[in-house]
Amino acid sequence: MALHRIPELGFQEFKTKAYLLSKVADYECQIHHVGATGLVLYFDNQRESTIAFRTDIDALPITEATDLSFQSEHLGYMHACGHDGHMAMLLELASYVNQQRSMLKHNVVLIFQPSEEISGGAQSIVDSGLLDTYQVKAIFGFHLWPGLTPGEVFSRSGGMMAQSSETDIVVHGKSAHIASHEEGIDALEIGTRLLTDIYDFDRGVAADQYHLLKFGEIHGGTIRNVLAETVTISGSIRSYSETTQRYFKDALEQLADTYRRGNGCQIEFKYNDGYPAVINDQTLFEQVKAVVPTLTELPQPVLQAEDFGVYTQQYPCVFFFLGVGEVPPLHNPQFDFDMALLDVGVATYCQLLAINLE
Repeated sequence: MALHRIPELGFQEFKTKAYLLSKVADYECQIHHVGATGLVLYFDNQRESTIAFRTDIDALPITEATDLSFQSEHLGYMHACGHDGHMAMLLELASYVNQQRSMLKHNVVLIFQPSEEISGGAQSIVDSGLLDTYQVKAIFGFHLWPGLTPGEVFSRSGGMMAQSSETDIVVHGKSAHIASHEEGIDALEIGTRLLTDIYDFDRGVAADQYHLLKFGEIHGGTIRNVLAETVTISGSIRSYSETTQRYFKDALEQLADTYRRGNGCQIEFKYNDGYPAVINDQTLFEQVKAVVPTLTELPQPVLQAEDFGVYTQQYPCVFFFLGVGEVPPLHNPQFDFDMALLDVGVATYCQLLAINLE
């Protein structure tokens, strides 16, 4: 509840960090500060291997619309993505690790990561070098997930969450009065025809090549009786590998070339590739199943993105969803969940402490 009251944006989580420090200050661990708001704890249990657990700590620029008695005290900001729940689980795990140090199989690193909602948070932890210093062999993380059975833990081997390439297609034509349209190059017509071609192409992609290629915005023109000189179409390409992302980018370029040659226009693509895909390590996933027998395997990945993917590029990782049932979606001003369900996540973390990495 205390964390829900003090939501803060990425790299601005000063009150949040102070609260976290107040809870762990007396623990028998090494405390590392990463940037202004990141926090990493190391419990040296005199073991040969080290495993890590990560939570995100930032919030969203959303005005809360729940009826909770402990609503956000920061107007215009809210923990609408469950990060307060993620932190609560990791704080409980910290308490357990501190009490059971002599009984644990591994050394333990706990990562309280800033700025998941905007880029840079996970990378700041990796760039700190602490994960390498402590020779971390595996990293685990959780996300509360609406729509999944409450109290059940879900994961899958391989692709779990998508890489998102935010995509802008900019068509440059030539402005002219519509009465003299032959003197211009109609960027609006070219853009809409190109978009139709893209969707026609997408419908022909094999069903087992799980991905997303969609556009939600189109802007162009200044007045109804003048050809648009510039049109911008904005959307997203999402999949689970760099190879697939490149495949779709190349296909878009080929479709655009037809219009470049036939209409004398210029078409450019602008990409913000965002987070890499969350890819769960196959070997580690099998080891996880041995200590978390109640784990439910997701039949297919989701198309949402998460910066936990930064860790999965460099370390063996497994990411989990904790089902919270039929509640408002993530990033919704009415998002809420049953806090009792967090006990399931903590119990899963404790089970993972016994994992056999051999």
